[in-house]
Amino acid sequence: MRLIVTDDWRVDDLALCISRHERYPPEVRPGAIFTVRTVWTDMPDLVGGLSGTALKFRDVPDLGPRAAYCARRFRKITPEAPDEFDIEVIGLLVGTKAICR
Repeated sequence: MRLIVTDDWRVDDLALCISRHERYPPEVRPGAIFTVRTVWTDMPDLVGGLSGTALKFRDVPDLGPRAAYCARRFRKITPEAPDEFDIEVIGLLVGTKAICR
């Protein structure tokens, strides 16, 4: 029986690094936050582990055309739902944008 792990990563998600592989550039370290550029599913693990989701990020060195960052080393940052103040500010900004046209 094969274990299937599903992730809900999407382009433009924010990813918090929680562990670092020795091949990663120094800026990819625990605590750093990146914006997802590409999501690959069912990426084979080079050391014989389970395949899984892999991520590429904006403004981070690319690991190569057939390589990406293991999603297991990152946590998705999910913004909270807007509160009353957020809704009021968003409404004012939308109104201002309409006036400026």
